[in-house]
Amino acid sequence: MGKPLWDAQRHGEYIRQRDDAIERRADLREGTSVARDIDATWALLPAEERQVLEYLVLSGARSCIGHCNDPLLSRLVERGMLSWPPGVRPVLTDDLVTVFLMAPALWAALDARRGELFPPEREQARLIEEAAKQFGERLMPIASADAPDPNPSVA
Repeated sequence: MGKPLWDAQRHGEYIRQRDDAIERRADLREGTSVARDIDATWALLPAEERQVLEYLVLSGARSCIGHCNDPLLSRLVERGMLSWPPGVRPVLTDDLVTVFLMAPALWAALDARRGELFPPEREQARLIEEAAKQFGERLMPIASADAPDPNPSVA
């Protein structure tokens, strides 16, 4: 007789792969890897991408509204700095406007490191104003106090 289709070894490998996939999705959703390596990652980001993240943090916005096909926002998604909401993917979405979310761990890391990563507080109002002019046609920050909870608890 042939080898069985399903055995203890295959079951164990399946469970390991499933658990790894769950951990990768949770890491991406929470932003723990990106947050852990923020100093190295920040130094390698192009200036325009740093400016978007700086604009969001200084505006108190963990999310923003923009076009799915915007190359700048798409690059930030690819780097794990922003994400699309569940169910939204950039397939045939030329005109789709959606919310881009910053992962909680990344937000916390950037907020905690604002003294090292961002310009001094006395310059921040001017930077927000300049960023609003520069990115105003491309994205709109959503201040955290105004935004719905991206991970609402089930009642």
